[in-house]
Order: sequence, then C-alpha cells, then structure tokens
Amino acid sequence: MYILGYDLNLIYFVLGVFTVIMVVFNGIIEHFENQLPLFIVEAFRYGKTLNGPVQTKIVRFIKVPKSWFLHFYIFSSIYSSLLLITAYRTCINGAKVPGVVFDGLDLVCTESRTEGSTKENLLLALVLLTLQCSRRFYECAFVNAKSNSSMNILHYIVGYAHYFCTGTGILCQAPEFISSSEPVENFELGKVVTVKNCVASFVFFWSMWHQLRAHKIFAELKVKNPNKHGIPHGDLFELVSCPHYFCEVLIYTSLSVILGLSHSHILAVWLWVVVNQTVAAFMSHSWYNKHFQDYPKERRAIYPYLL
Repeated sequence: MYILGYDLNLIYFVLGVFTVIMVVFNGIIEHFENQLPLFIVEAFRYGKTLNGPVQTKIVRFIKVPKSWFLHFYIFSSIYSSLLLITAYRTCINGAKVPGVVFDGLDLVCTESRTEGSTKENLLLALVLLTLQCSRRFYECAFVNAKSNSSMNILHYIVGYAHYFCTGTGILCQAPEFISSSEPVENFELGKVVTVKNCVASFVFFWSMWHQLRAHKIFAELKVKNPNKHGIPHGDLFELVSCPHYFCEVLIYTSLSVILGLSHSHILAVWLWVVVNQTVAAFMSHSWYNKHFQDYPKERRAIYPYLL
C-alpha cells in the first residue's frame, strides 16, 4: 500500500505497532499503575487481570464479552482454509493464481516482497495453521466454560488482525504468489518429509495437545467454582502458570522453523506472538501470586524453569 510515495508493508506495520504497544504499555503499567488514569489500565487488561468489573465509562462503552473470542476463530478457520485451498490448487494442481490474489498480496505485503520458502513448506505450514485455527474454534465452542468475563473492543480487533496477518503473511512469500518470480519445479512430497519438518511438526502437535489439556483444566476448574477463580493443577500447570501461552509460542516457533529464516513475515508474526504471550503470562502470573498466598512458588510464568 503506497502512502506518501512509500510502499508500506501493512503486516510489518500492524504487528510492529502491536508489539511496541504491548512492551511499552506493560512497562508503564507495571511501574506506574497507581499514578495512571484507571481507563488506561482497564483498556490494556482483560479477564481476571482486571481485578473486578470495569469501572470507567469509556472502557465500559467499548467492552464486549470475552466469549466473542469465538468470532475470530470462526473467521480464522474459514480464512486459513480458503488460503490452503488456494495454495493447493496453485502448488499441486497447477492452477493460475487469480489476479485479485496478486493484487491483494501486493497491497498488503508490498510489490517488492521476495520468496521466503518453498511450495512444499508453504503447504505444510498452511495445513498446520488451519488445524490450529479449527482446534481453537472447537475449544471455544465446545470446551471452554461459560464466563462473564469481558474484554474491550481493541482486544477483539487484535484477534482478527493477528489471524489475518498470519495467514496472509505465510502466503505472500510463496514463489507462486509473487508475480515477478520465476517458474518453479513441480511439488515433491519428499521435500515435505524432512528431518526439520518432522521435528517441527512433532513439536507443533505436542503443543496443540497440551494447549487443549490446559483449556480443559481451565474449563473443569470453572465448572467447579463458577463464581470465582482457583489455582489450576495438572499437566504443564505444575511447571508454569500459563501453559496455554507457552504452547502458543511453541506452535508459532514450529511454523517459523518450517518456513525458515528467509520468511520474514512469519518471523514478524513469531516475534509478536512471543511478546504478546510473554506479557500476558506475566500479568496472569502476577495476579495468581497476588491473590493466592498458597500459590506454588516453584511455578514460572510461561517458560518452564526459566521465566
């Protein structure tokens, strides 16, 4: 997208802004919470870390139910599936990329983008992303317990932006989806089944399973104590306060390994995920320690034995 003569990469811009905001606002709130206007603190936090109902009018006006997380998992499941179908038709069936797709990727990711991965790794990454989005939709729809928690509309928008940037970012550096790229060889299954991809896929599925386990533990705890929060136990909760965030980092690390270091868009997504999940984990970890005197001291916030 050209702005004032500059071809702006919207994915880099959006994820960069999100990452900076997470770091800066978390640092400010962490050190100066008592000196800040309450609406700033309430706009940044959500769920249990709000410490009760929203009090400021401006944040109450823009708050939505936390159950609306389901909406952007519906979106991401559909969007990632459409991207996967488009990539499959192009990379395996040899179908021509529609001009509107080229134009859309040029608009969002710039006309000067370069090849970042092979068609084999692209398809594997899109398959895994679609599985992750579909599983998260399943969790939100059928696993998570009903909650009265809320978030503001900004968190809601970030959810849509994240999955749009992830799916579009993966696709935009595939050789077939760059108008100036040279013709590439036919799809080869042997290039998918490599040691690197097998290890990354194993970590991906391991993380998906344990993230599901974490959300089931949360749901069971909510059913037992519907009107208050408790201390979760079992599985990776014995090591960290937020295993679901730890698994999210591992999931996107796996996608980054599959696509490779030359794929700058997935690295931008990975950096955003690491910062976002780490900050959110420390907020939750701090909340647990503040509200439960018997909270296990050996637990870390997100990374076992480290942080």
